[in-house]
Amino acid sequence: MASIVKLPSGSWRAQVMRGGVRKGMTFKKHADAKRWAAEMESKLESIRAVGTAPTPKGSTVADFIDKYIEETDPVKPHGKNKKATLKRLKSEFKGVLMSEFSIIHLRDFVDKRLKQKTQDGTTVSGVTISVDLSYISTVLHWAREVRHYDVDASIANQVRSGLSRRGVNTRSNTREREATQDELSRIFEAYAKKPRQKIPMPDLIAFALASAMRQEEICKLLIEDIDEVDKTVVVRNRKHPKAKIGNDQIVPLLPAAWKIAKEHIGDRKTGRIFPYYEKSVSSSFTRICKECKIDDLHFHDLRHGAIGNLFAVGLRIEQVALISGHKDWAMLRRYTHIKARDVQKAFNDLIGSQVEKAAGTV
Repeated sequence: MASIVKLPSGSWRAQVMRGGVRKGMTFKKHADAKRWAAEMESKLESIRAVGTAPTPKGSTVADFIDKYIEETDPVKPHGKNKKATLKRLKSEFKGVLMSEFSIIHLRDFVDKRLKQKTQDGTTVSGVTISVDLSYISTVLHWAREVRHYDVDASIANQVRSGLSRRGVNTRSNTREREATQDELSRIFEAYAKKPRQKIPMPDLIAFALASAMRQEEICKLLIEDIDEVDKTVVVRNRKHPKAKIGNDQIVPLLPAAWKIAKEHIGDRKTGRIFPYYEKSVSSSFTRICKECKIDDLHFHDLRHGAIGNLFAVGLRIEQVALISGHKDWAMLRRYTHIKARDVQKAFNDLIGSQVEKAAGTV
């Protein structure tokens, strides 16, 4: 039974109790309090009877996305790509009632996306559409499993699994671009001709090549996180497919990286080792590549080359993973640059060393 009482302030306090669950809310008007109490009683009764509640009358898919963001972002902050995607999805489904949201809406959504173009004029990729459906699925599962609303949480995954039957490729192309030695020489020479460059880009580039860190990681390293004895640094909130926040890793700084870091720390005791904005670093690198007529090279590509170099000097995959931060060792295979002739040479060297060892014991 609902209880509605008038407060000394003149507002109205509505309370509903069902199955040990108590809900309350304050309203300025008695009619609003009465309406809310009736809806809440119906919702709690539905949860008690069948385990789920009907979606609020008139609520749209966009409303649910808003509520999902409101509840989850403060707990586990969303990345900029996720925020942008959710904002776009709100616009797509702002007029669709959640109570009527079906697999047909998603079918039509995919049809529309397959005809759309990106800013550079290319067709929207299957990877992008798959991500869209993944975020829709996340919101639906949150509505069903956290808020206990009567929604079909499986429809987005059903449509996503059907993309391949449409002939849509949902696998992203692996980027293999690395900077050549000639390109690096041209970049360093070009920066040498810019004595007024505020950001010490040659040092940041050299540090990236020596540490295999991402530009955002480099720009956020703290002096307080340096271990002078072990020559390590803590990379905080390192990129992770499931849990970036709190994913702090102790990473060894190999000699070249350690030397550059110490030079930039100087006598300072606190603050960022490299106090520069990651976007400014990226923009500067893009400009210099354009000036040097180097096509399709990003600052992040330096990380690819650095990881490959770690394998080239003989580090094992688990050692490289500790430096690069990869949780899945399989992801590192593409950086090994192993060719058939390398396997032949390694095998022959191994057999040769075993023969020499055996001959020495005779």
